[in-house]
Amino acid sequence: MASGRRTAIVTGAGRGIGRAIALRLAQDGLNVVINDVNLDTAKSVVNEIRELGRESFAVKADVSNRREVFEMVNQVVESFGQLDVMVSNAGIAQIKPILEVTQEDLEQIFNINVNGVLFLPASRG
Repeated sequence: MASGRRTAIVTGAGRGIGRAIALRLAQDGLNVVINDVNLDTAKSVVNEIRELGRESFAVKADVSNRREVFEMVNQVVESFGQLDVMVSNAGIAQIKPILEVTQEDLEQIFNINVNGVLFLPASRG
């Protein structure tokens, strides 16, 4: 798949801000790998990027899982020969009254919103 173009990966890119970032990077000439926990939405964005004439593929990986993030980055480098841009976009929030937020809710938010940001650049050592 290596094309000599710069390559980016965007986490949480199946919809919303991540999708917009991924499409902009593709418009700017980069190949873009789409990460999301929802593979169907990720593949939809892949199709949009390919329509722009760029290479792309989807990777289902949980950014709160260090092993999955490292494997995802290795897959990108193996496929494209390089990884130039990493966008840690994936994130969540709990939309419910504060008194209903559980410890598990808080741990999930932390794991995705903090670990997810740290694991991506750490994967390139």
